[in-house]
Amino acid sequence: MILRNIFFITPLFILVLATSFSVQASELVCSIKNVSKLSENGFFVTHGWTANYLNREFTVERETGKVLRTTALKQRLSNFDKEHAPILLSGGDQIDALKAVTLYEKSGQYALLEIGSAPAGNPKPFFYHTDVGMILSGTCTEGT
Repeated sequence: MILRNIFFITPLFILVLATSFSVQASELVCSIKNVSKLSENGFFVTHGWTANYLNREFTVERETGKVLRTTALKQRLSNFDKEHAPILLSGGDQIDALKAVTLYEKSGQYALLEIGSAPAGNPKPFFYHTDVGMILSGTCTEGT
């Protein structure tokens, strides 16, 4: 009788335990709310390409920090190519921000992406300095 109860209770306990932890999505979907650049006077000003990027989305792979898909012009949002890949500085869990930097040594350019932390279910703020000098900000939500 006791042995039969253990076989019944153990799988039930494992199921409850497994479902009590939230599973992180492998991707984050980010919505662009602001498109800026640094002016000659040191102020952030509206970028000339704002109309092409405002309210568009891009997807970030959490494991690598790569910008995978976008509804905007991909070549200006991408942070990797055949020779370069983002260096993931932190993974972007509930406590730490996702931070990824890509260095393009030959051109002296870089791409810097930071997606902040937020309580589960809340949008995460992001900041993205692209390798072409656009400064994007907005919010990200859990993807797939």
